[in-house]
Parts: sequence; C-alpha cells; structure tokens
Amino acid sequence: MNDNKKDMDQLTGAQRIELALNRFLANHLKVAVIILVVIVIGLIGLGIGTSVSRKKTQAQFDQIDQLQQQYRELAYLDSEEDGYQAQYDSLIADLTVLADKSKKYPGQKAIYLLGLAAYEHEEFQSALDYFIKSAEAGKQTYLGSLSLANAAASAENLGNDTLALEYWTRIIDEYGFGAAESPKALFGQARLQLKAGNTDLAKATLQQLADQFPTSEFSKLAANSLATL
Repeated sequence: MNDNKKDMDQLTGAQRIELALNRFLANHLKVAVIILVVIVIGLIGLGIGTSVSRKKTQAQFDQIDQLQQQYRELAYLDSEEDGYQAQYDSLIADLTVLADKSKKYPGQKAIYLLGLAAYEHEEFQSALDYFIKSAEAGKQTYLGSLSLANAAASAENLGNDTLALEYWTRIIDEYGFGAAESPKALFGQARLQLKAGNTDLAKATLQQLADQFPTSEFSKLAANSLATL
C-alpha cells in the first residue's frame, strides 16, 4: 500500500492523468464498447435511411416525368378513340396516388396536372379546387403563380368574376412583378375592372402594365385598350 503511494507520488501530473484514464477505461470498457456499438449502428441506420429517402424521391421525380409525358401524349388523342378513356382513367389514378403520397415537387406537379385535366374536360369547379391546392403546395416554386393564373381562369369559366379578380390580384400581391404570369395577371385585373365598370381603375392598371412590361404581348394589348378608353 505504502509502496503504491510512493510510486504515485513519484509520477508527474500527466502520468497520473494517463494512469487514471487507463483505470477508468479498464473498469468501464464494457460500457464504452456498448456505447460505441450503439453509435455505429445509429450512423449506419442514418446512412441507410438517407439513401432510401433519396432513392424514393428520385423515383417520384422519374414518375412525374413519365406521367407528364403520358399527359402530353393523351392530349393529341381524340377522346372518342378506343382506349382513350382507359388511358385517361389510369393517368388520373396514378396522378392522384402521387399527389397523396408526395409533399415535394412531384406531388405538387401531380396536383397541377390533375387541375389541367379537369379544366380541359370543362370540369371547372374541380379544376379550381386542384389549382388552389397546387398554388398553396407550390408556393415557393413557379407552380404557385401559374396555379393562381389557372385558378382565375377556372373561376371566370364558373362565372365568378369577383373570385377571378381575387386570384389575378394575388399573383401581384404575393409574387410582385417577378412571376412569368405577372403581365397576364395585370391584364386580367384590368379586364375584369373594366367589366365591372371601374374604368379609371382599369386605366391605371393598364398603364402600370405598359410601364412595367413594355415588351410583353400583354403590354401591346394594354396600349390598344388604353387608346380606346
């Protein structure tokens, strides 16, 4: 006992720390090994989970590309042709499944395509519902403003000019003049303002369109409209 105490007294501070650490590891080696194994398993699981998630996301991107191509090909077919309805129903079913299971871009685009399909079949209320859902889901993408523009068109076809004007206005309010649909939105606003008898407001909107987007085709329409008012 005394010899051990003398030996300890002769050790330097660093040597004492090293000895204490060795004793600790020796006494707790089993615990340390278990902790290490748990960490390794956790890292492996995280890596596998990330890999699976990436593969799943990529598969969904591939799927929406394929479904969009099917949608384009179907647009060239006559709805009275044999097999058209079966292909259409299958496309709608696949888009619906993808829209339900993906919250990212593939799902957002699926909702938008469902809206287009409904619009082209003159199911304007369904189209409006899809486009509003798409506008909310894709708010941080180009689909946000594009969906609002289609929602406005759907509302007009339903005879609801007030609602249509609200959606045209939302494009400007939420996306400013940076959205591709902004010139069309201003023209849509002016057209509905004029239809409602708000001539002065319509003139101001048309002038804003001409000033903000001088090279746009809608700016030319605005100039022609201003000349006749």
